[in-house]
Amino acid sequence: MISKNVKTNNPLLYNITLKIHSDLADEWLTAMKEDFLPKTTDGKIIVSSQINELLIDSDDGDKTFAVQFIFATQDIYDREGLQSLAKFLKLLDGQFMKKYVYFTTKMEILHYYVMPSEN
Repeated sequence: MISKNVKTNNPLLYNITLKIHSDLADEWLTAMKEDFLPKTTDGKIIVSSQINELLIDSDDGDKTFAVQFIFATQDIYDREGLQSLAKFLKLLDGQFMKKYVYFTTKMEILHYYVMPSEN
């Protein structure tokens, strides 16, 4: 667990799990890919981002996504992360206000392994 008193050099993953009505999901996904993520993933504060769809059955038919932002370190997140995330939420609200619900989680990345490709 990362406390406010402990600093780490490990990357920080900020996750936004978001639920949106299925009728808006395609429009939302297009806006995320073409507008919102390119405007907030700058390579310095937010070094990468990704969108994942949760593969769950929903009684109401809504779609659930996890939008993940990687910050190089906890220090960078502490200094500038909230402003970057506020920019993202402002873009999101500009087009989809009151059409989604979300919760957030913050995680320290302890280890990441990618199998080298044979291609």
